[in-house]
Amino acid sequence: MPEDSSQKTSWRRPWGRQREGHDASRRKRVLARVGVVTLLVALFVIIPGYIALQPKFLQRYERLGGAYDSWSTSAHASVPCRRCHVSPKPLDQAKYAATMLGEFYLSAVLPSRQPALFKKPTNQACLSCHIDLRTVSPSGDLNIPHRAHVTVLKMRCVQCHNFLVHRTNPQGKHTPAMAGCLRCHNGRTAKKDCSACHTNKVKPLSHRTDDWLVVHADQKDLSECIKCHKWSTDQWCSHCHAQRPASHGSDWRAKHPAQVAKHRNCEACHVASFCIRCHGKVPSLNFNPALRLVP
Repeated sequence: MPEDSSQKTSWRRPWGRQREGHDASRRKRVLARVGVVTLLVALFVIIPGYIALQPKFLQRYERLGGAYDSWSTSAHASVPCRRCHVSPKPLDQAKYAATMLGEFYLSAVLPSRQPALFKKPTNQACLSCHIDLRTVSPSGDLNIPHRAHVTVLKMRCVQCHNFLVHRTNPQGKHTPAMAGCLRCHNGRTAKKDCSACHTNKVKPLSHRTDDWLVVHADQKDLSECIKCHKWSTDQWCSHCHAQRPASHGSDWRAKHPAQVAKHRNCEACHVASFCIRCHGKVPSLNFNPALRLVP
């Protein structure tokens, strides 16, 4: 006799339901395992990694604490460390994230550890944001040919902007100090004329007189001086006085007696003990007691 189709169907249903139940149970186990793994990854990777990537995380390191405090008051306070100190390439950013995840756990085990995490920012990092290379300062007073310095001379941005974020200049600001400019603008490597950089400054008439180098010390405390010389209140005098005059060449020891006999002005720069070291006494030739010494 032919098999009853209803009997055949009823025989297969229990087995089908059993299989469906087995698949559902397996899916639940898989989802549970995925959930556990996801939770573990979140607890031990994602959350610690996020915390370690925050600039505030670096406050735990004594060596980096001051750098953080200065950064927090700078114009870059909204820029995370990795934007400047790490190459913008995705692979380099991923390596940094992995490094900081490791630092999260190392700092918990070795709290006194002081890691060296950052290199100086590269031009590539700076130019990822600063695509508009300025030619004039915001105030309009300074010529700033950034393209000439960066593109033509191949200078690194941090050579000039060393006070930009993590420390302040002698005036307590995050702007380049004039003393830094003068490292190159010394008359040999680059022009040192005021007008080479400053658009609104020219040498005052008083500075053009023949006796200015002699009488300027008497006017050093005038308030007008800081308009040009405030770049370093404790160094702008020594910047000039530390340099040997053009007359003091390699043959100066031989020819200086004739110059002293003609016009004595040693005291403008040298105290009496300077002459005594060689002469045994202060030369009296053409001595002018009214001439004040530069302190």
